[in-house]
Parts: sequence; structure tokens; C-alpha cells
Amino acid sequence: MAPGRPEEAMRVSQEPDNETYLKKVVLACLQQSAHEEQLVEELRLLVRQEGDAACKVIMELLLNRTFSASEASKCWHGVLQHQQALAAVLGRRVTLTVAVGDYFALRGNTIGHAKLIAVQDFEALLAEKNIDFLTGLNNRHSLELALEQEFQRAARYGRKLSVLFWDLDSFKEINDQLGHDVGDQVLQHFGRVLATGKRTVDFAARYGGDEFVMLLPDVDPEGAMTMAERIRDQVCRQPVFIDKHRVEITLSGGIATYPEDASYARDLLVCADYAMLQAKGRGKNSVMRYGVTEKRAAPRLDLAVPLTVSRLDEQAGSDLAAAMAKNISHSGMLLESRLPVNRGARLEMEITLEDRKLTVKGEVVRVEKFAEQRFGVGVAFLKSEGMADDFLHDYLRRAHGLRRGGPVDNSMEQPDRRVVWGNEIIQAGMLALMIFPVYGLQVLLKGVTAG
Repeated sequence: MAPGRPEEAMRVSQEPDNETYLKKVVLACLQQSAHEEQLVEELRLLVRQEGDAACKVIMELLLNRTFSASEASKCWHGVLQHQQALAAVLGRRVTLTVAVGDYFALRGNTIGHAKLIAVQDFEALLAEKNIDFLTGLNNRHSLELALEQEFQRAARYGRKLSVLFWDLDSFKEINDQLGHDVGDQVLQHFGRVLATGKRTVDFAARYGGDEFVMLLPDVDPEGAMTMAERIRDQVCRQPVFIDKHRVEITLSGGIATYPEDASYARDLLVCADYAMLQAKGRGKNSVMRYGVTEKRAAPRLDLAVPLTVSRLDEQAGSDLAAAMAKNISHSGMLLESRLPVNRGARLEMEITLEDRKLTVKGEVVRVEKFAEQRFGVGVAFLKSEGMADDFLHDYLRRAHGLRRGGPVDNSMEQPDRRVVWGNEIIQAGMLALMIFPVYGLQVLLKGVTAG
């Protein structure tokens, strides 16, 4: 018995993705059936076993258009009746392809001018359209279709759906220092890691550039984090040797899960992307969950403060000159500019906080256009400029204390506790000196030493 034949269709309901399995069975029938009568009989058997769901898959493969299950059932049985009627009138065998074409032509030519192509050739072209040529993973177009499909399935059956958004850290430096050929091989290597590390039901795609996305059906946030950390650990622990170059790769990842984090498919992807940006801003080589990022030790402070921006390299593109700081944290800053800037560029930014000019350096990790001539620019501070800056650290601590309504940390303005303690001892010593001269002198000397 050939694999994927309709005799095996009774197992369909046990498969994790019924529609995908049905498509494989129908394609096997269309490609492997030796005679027209055999093809029709096999498809009839499949419909008897699987009902309208099989009709939907059959009609969508025959015409490459979308049908509802009820509409597909009506059309499928109409095509079969039309095939028999045509054969009776013409006095000869009528193929299923001819019957489908004539049936829809008589219904108002709803398929327009059709072009005939072998099923296997059409499926090959369709696969090529949906595959990223460099990595062999799915491309962004197929990702968007799969995301919508998986989201609808999760919503329909009350299941979880996690999205894992990946970004290769410092990939621009690999291209600049080692060349684009090495960069391409790094992307291919990571594509193989995702392809071999995912489950059969998972979906892996190259989103664009050095960004990748995984769809994880029936996986909660904790399960997604476990998989993400396994992949991240595998990549960062195993350097890649390319053309005598030892290339060490690290990743930043973001996780978002339905229904906890988003109510729409597109929003779920955006949330995972945002969480990835937070991981990159935190210092890279880490994975963060959406929502949890808001509870991190270094939350962002909303601002509306002008700042001066200058380029540290020629990769920045436009010279921003002046921009507006929208928020800031220990590890990064979000700017708003009327000019775009290249991702990966290094900038020097001068901002005034509490009447003090602060100069920080950072790398552009995200650029988004959200209005005409308005761009959001996400900058991650360089390690030597972010957490180590004492003034920024104390400024954010005090500001967050005010914003939350909690106690404000004024530790910068408080006197040294050693001085306070020494003064208290001196006062006690002066009092004791008046009452017990010898003992009081010892206490007084101790206080002077402590102060």
C-alpha cells in the first residue's frame, strides 16, 4: 500500500494537523493515480471518510482558491454530477480536470482564464515561493500565512501558541570584518540549527536579514523558554569554523504567547519582537518573555527630552543631528527622529538630565517608521557606557521611585554614615567627659577616629 493513500485516511483524525495531512493524501492521489477512474474513486473514498473537510482540501488544490467547507462540498458533488452528464452527452470519458473547468465556466466563469500545469510542477513552484533561498527555511510570506492559520487554530480549540523571535547579535560586525560570504554561511548554520532543533509541528522561518521566527503550537511560555534556552546555549557554546575563521555566535530572543500576551496574530509577532529587543538592550545573548520585561530590574523611564546625536562610524547613514529621547533605561534609549539611521550604526548621544549633560554611546538595534518622516530608533548602550554610568544609575533609581509613588532614593544627598556615627560618638564622649573624665576621654578619642 503506497504511503499517503486514502486507505490510510482513517488515521487522519489522530494527526496533529488534520488539514495538512489531508493535503498530503489528496496530492498523493493526484500525482500517483494511474487512471482517471482510480483517481475519482480514491477521492470519493476520502470524502466518505472525512466529509466536508476533505471536499475543502480537494477543491482548493484543484483550483488554488479558498473555499468554506460547505461551499466546497456543494462544488465537489456538483463537479462529479457534471462529469457524468458530460460523459453521457459526449459519449466518451471526461477527465476530472475538464469537468471542473466546464462546471465553473457554466457558473459564471468564476475562475477566469485558467492555465493548465501539472500538479507536481505547481506544488514545486509554490514551495519555491515560500522558501528562503539562502537558509532553506520558510520565508516571511509563508510565515505570515502560517501564523494566521496557527493562531486561528489555537483560538478555535483554546490552545496555546508561542512565538519565538530570534536576532543574531553583532551580525553586522561579522559581515564587515569577515565578509558577506562568511555572514551568509553563519545564517545558513543557524537555519540548520533551527530546522534540526524544532519539533515536527513547529514552524521555522527567516523573517529577514539576521532575524528568524519560530511558531510553537501548544507550547506555553515556560516550554518556549526551555526550547529557546536550549537553542541559544547550543549556538553560543559551539563556535563555527568558516574559511579558517573561528566565528562565535550569540543570540537575543523574545517570546510571546497566546492568549496571555496578544489577542491578534500580528500583535503576537510584534510582542515577541519587542521582547527580543529588550533582551538585546539588556546586554544581548539572552532570551526574555514579553510582559516579564516590564518587571525587569532596569525598567524604562518615559521622557520627552531633546538630545544631540552624532555618528561614530560611516554606517549610520543620515546624520540625525537633533532628535528626541522618548524613554531611557540603564541599558538603552528610544529616540524619535525625522531622519532614518542604519541598523547596527554606532552613535554618540548628548542628553541633559537634571541640568547635567550626559554623553553616552550606543548601537542602533531597531529602526521603525511609524509616521511620515518620523522614525523610532532603538539604541542599546555600549557596555562601557550603560550600567557603569553612576549618574544615570542613580538618576533612574530616584525617577522610578517618584513614578511608582514609592520612597525616593536620595542616597547621593545623604551624609556618609561613618561621619554620622562618628559625630554621635563624639557627642556621647563629651557628655561622658563631664561625668567620668577618664572613660569620657576614651570615648571621645574613639569618636574622632570613627569620624
